[in-house]
Amino acid sequence: MFTTVKRHRWLASTLRLVPVIAIAAAAMIAMAPTDARAQANNVNIFECASGGGVAVRVDVSGLGNGDLCVVANITEEVDCACVGGGGNCTSDAKKETSTESITAAQKVEAKNGRVNTTVTPTVPTPSCTAPQCGSGQTVRLIQFSAVGDFRVCTLGPNQTCNAAACPSDEAAIATAADCGPATTIVFPGKKDSCVDLFP
Repeated sequence: MFTTVKRHRWLASTLRLVPVIAIAAAAMIAMAPTDARAQANNVNIFECASGGGVAVRVDVSGLGNGDLCVVANITEEVDCACVGGGGNCTSDAKKETSTESITAAQKVEAKNGRVNTTVTPTVPTPSCTAPQCGSGQTVRLIQFSAVGDFRVCTLGPNQTCNAAACPSDEAAIATAADCGPATTIVFPGKKDSCVDLFP
């Protein structure tokens, strides 16, 4: 009889835990849809655009009411040279190549929970302050070439698309590197004499 009482006490104490376990399970079930939506982002394509240039092809589904933030880290190689009054660069003209880095971010709105587009960030035209030119010559931007590394993150409600919204490759849902180069010739010079300084 004493043994039976001990068993009943053990069973009673165990049954007291059932409501606690049930509440915890209900809380986990209530949280599941949100987690499922977060994991439902399906990156079908995130790669450099096939047409070349600093652009990325994006196809992401399962976004629900969310949007995307595409961030590009762009590296520009800038060629500058001294140009004579007739628009000519001599073979011994002073020239300089420098490198500049910029970051661009673009919000892409989803339609029916999907983004399917090509994102081409605006690449600003750089300026030249060097080399120092002699009398009768002017330093001019001859050409610049740009390459972009891209990453993409989902945007929360009222979240602004900028570098902070997608701070690193680790935070991104996808990345694409070395998109480009895209070369823009600004001033080729007379008979291409300026652009020929930069083979």
